[in-house]
Amino acid sequence: MELWDLWLATKNYDDAPQKHPDHGVEGTKAPIDDSFTSPFVGESVEDVAAFLKKAPVTVGLERCFFAVLDNRTEKDGSVVMCRIGDTEGKGDKVECIRVLAKNSSLYLAGMEYGTWEEDLDALEMVGRYGKDIIN
Repeated sequence: MELWDLWLATKNYDDAPQKHPDHGVEGTKAPIDDSFTSPFVGESVEDVAAFLKKAPVTVGLERCFFAVLDNRTEKDGSVVMCRIGDTEGKGDKVECIRVLAKNSSLYLAGMEYGTWEEDLDALEMVGRYGKDIIN
């Protein structure tokens, strides 16, 4: 069985990947219709976080991390990764860092404890040199 693990979000939980007891969660399958437009255009990352936190337990969505593709994504291959909550996933604070798209799966597929904090430190360091993307 071929699984697509990333979902292009709509605002309908019925369209979201559903949890399955015998296999992984399926995301949006290629090809993507040219007419697709994100319903989150113009909304804040806090709005997206609120949507994810309200998802029913039957929906197979990551509730701590999400990716935002923006105008820069096509230009430089970067995405904005966002984390909801603290190191334990508690709280509503949303923090974001810009990473190369090829590295975004580290956040979406799971990461080692403390990696987010290390990347925030790295972002602060590269910021001293006028950069805003973590490689």
